[in-house]
Amino acid sequence: MSQALVASTVTARARLVLRAGLVFLLLSATILERFGLNSGTASVSLALVAGYGFVAVAAVAGALSLSFERCLLYGSCLSVALVSLLCNESASSPSSLLYVAAMYLPFTLVLKPGSLDADDAGWVLQRFLDLALFCACVGILQFCAQTLLHADWLFDFTPYIPSQLRALGTFNTVIPMGSFNKSNGFFFREPSGFSYLMALGLVAESFGPRRKRRMACLGLALLLTYSGTGILALLLALLHPFGPKTLLRFGALLAIGALVFWLLGDALNLSFTLGRVNEFNSTYSSGYMRYVAPFRLVSESIDSSWWAAWIGHGPGTIFRTVRDYEFHDPTWAKLLFEYGLCGFSGFLALYLSMLRGHDTALQARAALFWGWLVLGGHLLSPEQNFLALALVGWMPLTASSRPNAPSLAPAPVLAPVTG
Repeated sequence: MSQALVASTVTARARLVLRAGLVFLLLSATILERFGLNSGTASVSLALVAGYGFVAVAAVAGALSLSFERCLLYGSCLSVALVSLLCNESASSPSSLLYVAAMYLPFTLVLKPGSLDADDAGWVLQRFLDLALFCACVGILQFCAQTLLHADWLFDFTPYIPSQLRALGTFNTVIPMGSFNKSNGFFFREPSGFSYLMALGLVAESFGPRRKRRMACLGLALLLTYSGTGILALLLALLHPFGPKTLLRFGALLAIGALVFWLLGDALNLSFTLGRVNEFNSTYSSGYMRYVAPFRLVSESIDSSWWAAWIGHGPGTIFRTVRDYEFHDPTWAKLLFEYGLCGFSGFLALYLSMLRGHDTALQARAALFWGWLVLGGHLLSPEQNFLALALVGWMPLTASSRPNAPSLAPAPVLAPVTG
């Protein structure tokens, strides 16, 4: 069936609703990330609500298809998680398993070609780049405004959000850097999250439209976060595709970095960012807790039982064992600790399948992948996961990567199948 005929099954009004739903999801995963639904004992991220709301609307509109490959991978992931729960029944958390199941269920879905427009992925990516530019401008303005405006809300307006609409969690929102605070983009919970978004926008812009003024704005906002997360995301993204041009890309990035440091190093105190390399040797530093301590945790616990290496210690157990050092829970460490090598392989395959076969620049997809796996505790992060789904995962595959899949249309319409 032709793409035009498939697109005709989605009405013009439904297409507008789908567009609005995706824009709201992009907003929920970025500038509205401090908001959620909070009853006191339970809290739901706004991004999770927006994500499932979009799925419901798209299903009613007949715009969704199931990916057979992703369904199989999703089933294998849940099977390993369930076995891990049963083998570690006394320590595991059934609610954590249910949350994992809910978080990755939307990974099994894709939009039909033409559901949004002739170029679905291009339209969504452009909306994201517009949003990234807006956030960059706000972050730069925030950093400059602190020289004149000394108000707590400039960096943390969370206390002004009604408790019922506030997402729960503990975050390093306000981080001093000498006599200034690091820019967190005003809307974001941490400078590292804002830094990552700027890096993702910079990569997508660099390997897409290449609008130099926008790239300069995104780059300046990234510098003002004084966070290594965005810089590391850039470096990892430039590794793809790995080949003879990799060294050229790295050389160009280093040359640009050296030029920026020479021009703005003293004015922006960029030596502070370079000095953070020493954090890997300091036990209680952010760098150590994010990238070194998790290795210690996994290596010390992987052989605690005969099944731990294969199926892990059970859902929700990574913070239940008392340690003599502090650590964060990046996705790779949480997967290995709670679900073992089998679970790690399954979730990795599911995420890679979600990113594979799309027209979006490989470097942008690499930034999404490494951001999920290494740069934070994003296994159960609605913001990170639904942002990736909105930008890539739900978008129709390229024609050469489109196997058969059952339609989720409410009416018995024969739809082209995506994978």
